[in-house]
Amino acid sequence: MKLSMKSSGRVVRAAAALILGGGTVALLPVPASAATADFKVQGEWTTGYTAAMTVRNNEPNTITSWRVEFDLPAGTTIPYHWSVQGGVIGNNHYVFTNQAWNGTLAPGASTTFGWQANGTGKPYNCLVNGQPCGGTGPEQMDVNPPSTPTNIQVDGAEDAPGMLIVSWDAATDDRGVVAYEIHGNGGRMATTTETSYRMPVPPPALMAFGIRAVDAAGNLSPSGIVDFTGGQDSQPPTAPANLRINGPQGGYLKVGWDASQDRFLVAGYELYLNSQLISKVGGTSGYVPYHGYGTYWVAVRAFDGFGHFSPLTQIGLAIDPPPPSPSPTR
Repeated sequence: MKLSMKSSGRVVRAAAALILGGGTVALLPVPASAATADFKVQGEWTTGYTAAMTVRNNEPNTITSWRVEFDLPAGTTIPYHWSVQGGVIGNNHYVFTNQAWNGTLAPGASTTFGWQANGTGKPYNCLVNGQPCGGTGPEQMDVNPPSTPTNIQVDGAEDAPGMLIVSWDAATDDRGVVAYEIHGNGGRMATTTETSYRMPVPPPALMAFGIRAVDAAGNLSPSGIVDFTGGQDSQPPTAPANLRINGPQGGYLKVGWDASQDRFLVAGYELYLNSQLISKVGGTSGYVPYHGYGTYWVAVRAFDGFGHFSPLTQIGLAIDPPPPSPSPTR
């Protein structure tokens, strides 16, 4: 079978599928090997905990290295770790790689590393070898984002003039919510494991902010919106750009795109497969089911907190079966 990738009038030939549609598109390769990483708390107290992460090779071939990365909520740090190299990179983002003696894992083999945390926040946005820590099997991958936080309340802090207390009802998730992100001014303002957050009274430039839930696989819910504009927004977000497909992996195609822009705040994105709504997500990636040979029209559009939708961005992926085997000669 052949792959022809059509983009901006240029055709590239390889193997596997046909990308249909204009704009910027890309078919990205699946990693040659994958693993899973299972998190477990071993001991916990009021100000911290010890934890273990078990990395397992779930592929038929031996892997010779692995990399685990995840985020921790603000207020939680890892000062000590063992059986691993690495540490914090950026804003509470941790990257760990194998030691020389535990990087090679035969099929089905596993190894464990651990750490001591100051603070009670648990890992989220977890990746192992660039894939969700749940693994690549369809029964293991967590592709469903949490529900949108609701019933957002904003009250003045009685004990602190000039401060606000924002609270909301807990979101739900098929495997559990691990954190909430507070967004405003085009970026993430804070992360918390609670269903409330204390913040200064926002400046006049902040006209809306959003709260979205995060699960252990890094899936992001759409944002519940707090509106300081009085609903005076009539402009929809811009259309997502650079729509791309990665996969197949574990019964799914992973779809990614560049973030849309909005006058106040993008609340989330709707992801479609063959004109059917698959999910609503808060980040710039999501998953659609993969069923083997056939045509997949994937589309995404952004929405804000005022009921406005961007135009759809769409690409198509046609996967053809291989040619029949030649009949044996007599």
